[in-house]
Amino acid sequence: MFWNKLSSSVGYLAPNASDPSDKNGLFNGSYAAIGQLSFDLSDRVGLGLTYVRAYYPGGQVVVSGETGSELANVPFGEDTATSADHFGVSTRFRISPAFTLSGWAGLTIAQSEVDGFNDGTPVSRGDDATIFNWAVTLALPDFGSEGSLLGFIVGQPPKVTDNDIGLEDGDTSWHLEAQYRYQLTDNIALNPGLLVILNPEHNNNNDTIWVGTLRTIFEF
Repeated sequence: MFWNKLSSSVGYLAPNASDPSDKNGLFNGSYAAIGQLSFDLSDRVGLGLTYVRAYYPGGQVVVSGETGSELANVPFGEDTATSADHFGVSTRFRISPAFTLSGWAGLTIAQSEVDGFNDGTPVSRGDDATIFNWAVTLALPDFGSEGSLLGFIVGQPPKVTDNDIGLEDGDTSWHLEAQYRYQLTDNIALNPGLLVILNPEHNNNNDTIWVGTLRTIFEF
């Protein structure tokens, strides 16, 4: 039945809930109210929808969770209290036991809650900014050996595409990532990876960032 394939969850996060000081606490500080729906269209196809209502007091603004550009995190300035509506959609398509294609897209509408300035640019209460991100992932289970996994990610980190105060990300960053989990034994795996960011900060003038990783995973 339809309802057997549908699941939902809700949550409320307040990172400084136990702090009674100004701009903190359970309801007076930074918070995120989360709702999520997951639906298995079949044993091979899944769909997820997410909505988050968040608030960030002045001095605690991180609209995009410290990913993407600086502007995507503080579209109106770090000292300007900001609220945001985050919308997300994710999909999963298991084409075969050895091939899974997934992806997600996120749209954020941020709003200034007070008058202020962002590097000298005036900000009015009610100003809006639009932030967008997306990614496509490819997973190849049991690639090379049983229990191993080869994965790739291509996407765009959070980017300000429209802003009432005129500050927007002019270019586009690309997030490229490859990882391979090689299962040495039932309890030990090696996990080399490569991360490449083209046009960091959505700025074509910035040099490409290369990050190589090598992890050893122990499971007991």
